[in-house]
Amino acid sequence: MDRVTKQANNPYQYKRKLTSFNRARDAWSSIIEKFIKQNTDATVILPAYIGWSKNEGSGIFDPVDNTNIPFAFYGLNKHLQIDFEDFKKKVKTNTNPIVLLVHYFGFPDSNYDEIANWLDEENVFYVEDSAHAMLTDLIGGICGRKAAYNLFALHKILPLETGGLLVDNLKQNLEIGRNPSSLTNTHSLEYDFKSIYDKRITNYKLLINHLKDINGITILYPELKEGVCPQTLPVLIHDTNRDAIYFEMNKRGFGFVSLYHTMIEQLENSTFESAIYTSKHIINLPVHQDCEEADLVDMIKNFKLVLNNG
Repeated sequence: MDRVTKQANNPYQYKRKLTSFNRARDAWSSIIEKFIKQNTDATVILPAYIGWSKNEGSGIFDPVDNTNIPFAFYGLNKHLQIDFEDFKKKVKTNTNPIVLLVHYFGFPDSNYDEIANWLDEENVFYVEDSAHAMLTDLIGGICGRKAAYNLFALHKILPLETGGLLVDNLKQNLEIGRNPSSLTNTHSLEYDFKSIYDKRITNYKLLINHLKDINGITILYPELKEGVCPQTLPVLIHDTNRDAIYFEMNKRGFGFVSLYHTMIEQLENSTFESAIYTSKHIINLPVHQDCEEADLVDMIKNFKLVLNNG
């Protein structure tokens, strides 16, 4: 038998199975449904920063609510970094936990490796939500590989109206089949992911350079860790009404968003004060691949004017 073959022959080496869904939330729902069939006393452990909108509902929480599975939340600080002690407490005090790690805006938690390693050591089932972090996974390679499953939302990164992918890292098998009504999503492979990755990073760094000296705001991620591809650039507005800034910037033709401006009902009056503060003050600047330098510079000029005018 050859010790070193002429070419790779192991079909399971470094394989990640992809399953297509209409939306990432449908993939998440499928995971929950399969898990509770095997663990009827399961509890979902979620981050305490989950939004809701009238048009879209909640991609993270609706699948939990629809299955009537018990749930608990773990704490985050104002920069959406996980409170590791609270996290461990929630995981250990709930039966058969299924844990969701969310890579907000494309950024893995600063303690992501430590958290994932702890979950593995404790033999806890967990899922990574890379709806914002598809390219941080696929190109950067710094998230999405540790959990049993990972979630992509194609329309969060690509100019598509819908589309979700369930990434099976082949660590545990829930036998999740393809959604018969789902898209094939093969058209997403036609995009040059590396160029999109590079353009988003370039745009982010350009904006950071112009934002760093502005008073009254806090940039959630002032530096880009190697491998991170941002979905947006989130800042906290401290001294001015966030909603007024949002509406005025959009009126001027600059597509700001606020993720998440409205928390789900279960978190609106919770004790997670840091996450609630963030939801009331966050605004997200676009960095996507269609943005050009001159437009971004003009956007920052207008942003400064709007902030100064209160």
